[in-house]
Amino acid sequence: MRAASPAPVALRAKRASKRDAVLAEAAKQFNSRGIAGTAVNDIAAELGLTRAALYYYVDDRDDLVFRTYLRSCEIAAEDLGAAYESGRDGLSRILDYVDRALDAERAPNAVLSEIPYLTGSPRAVVEKAQRRNMEALQRFVAEGISDESIRACDAALAAQTIAGLLSWAPLWPAWLGGTAQTARNFRRKVAAATRELLSDGLASDPDAAIRCPINVETFRPRAANMFDRRDAQAMKIEQIAATASQLFNKQGIDGTSLDQICDALGATKGALYHYFDDKQALVVHCYKRGFDLFETFVETAAHAGKTGIERGMIGLHLNVQAQAGGLAPLMPQPGLDALPARCRNDVTRRALAIEQRFEAFGRQGRADGSYRDCDLDTIALAGAGVFAWVPKWYSAGDARSPWQVADETMNLFIRGLRRRH
Repeated sequence: MRAASPAPVALRAKRASKRDAVLAEAAKQFNSRGIAGTAVNDIAAELGLTRAALYYYVDDRDDLVFRTYLRSCEIAAEDLGAAYESGRDGLSRILDYVDRALDAERAPNAVLSEIPYLTGSPRAVVEKAQRRNMEALQRFVAEGISDESIRACDAALAAQTIAGLLSWAPLWPAWLGGTAQTARNFRRKVAAATRELLSDGLASDPDAAIRCPINVETFRPRAANMFDRRDAQAMKIEQIAATASQLFNKQGIDGTSLDQICDALGATKGALYHYFDDKQALVVHCYKRGFDLFETFVETAAHAGKTGIERGMIGLHLNVQAQAGGLAPLMPQPGLDALPARCRNDVTRRALAIEQRFEAFGRQGRADGSYRDCDLDTIALAGAGVFAWVPKWYSAGDARSPWQVADETMNLFIRGLRRRH
């Protein structure tokens, strides 16, 4: 029998390689612009393809999103498998996985922030793949506790904290600006800083007793007079914004429809349109509300803490409380480029100013000896991913209260994961 021609095999390999290039470019643009803000024509143009040629590799726009998200899950699964094989214990496997996930020499994966954009079977497939990866990461932590490389801790929460740290790295370069090389350098810095944080924590004294003295619910607006029309209207706008922000944080902006927001409010679209012209106007308002709260948190932390690390950890605690609870300030999302220029510039300016406040807490902590000598500036950037990730996994039915989630997260930042024998 004559051997089969190698031509079809080579053709399939070439097609698979081109599809990978399409999905990698889609991931890059989804991270920068969000799903709704990404034009298929732009992906095709970046790759030197026509729109028709791009659809040779994917069926349609929804299939492009599905395949891009599934590819991210598959790469993460490969990284977890390789880390398991190469690691000698739970902690070393986690650190190896961090290195692989933040490898600066490969294109970043799509951040899985808008899975609810998908529906039906595609959404179920991606959710199952993501759940399997989180279970594997949680096993690394649990096995580390058993083999005594990791201290006793909440393994599920530790795994989600790691996922949050890793999720933020592909997003910040779009906010910081710069070249592709700048983005690669940033990923290298995040990988090194994340390894150090997870291994040994930030505190010079890992047994430091740091407590947050403030319940974030004290920042929830209260009506001065519900019989005053302006007060009543302000409270309705606050309720709409808080509900919308909670859904946006959990499902992504493109994964959340106005119908879902109205259902959660028990209101009609007509009632929502009485206060906001359209979805974009609502998103812009939610960003303003969110950054008003973020600035209040950092200012409160500056006054409540005495040392640099106390201020940094109180700020972290307040942000985690807010995302696990109902206050839910809107976190920066993929899709920055899709915002109106005025809002985009305002959000970028305020986000960087808040990070600079946390960096200042770090400088103070180095000077007063409360922080270890580590890359606190990069951790201040990457750390925002931790509380941005909280709405993706935490729900009101969780046995842990928002305060307990914030305590455990803060403890990880203070002590790291390594067990000290």
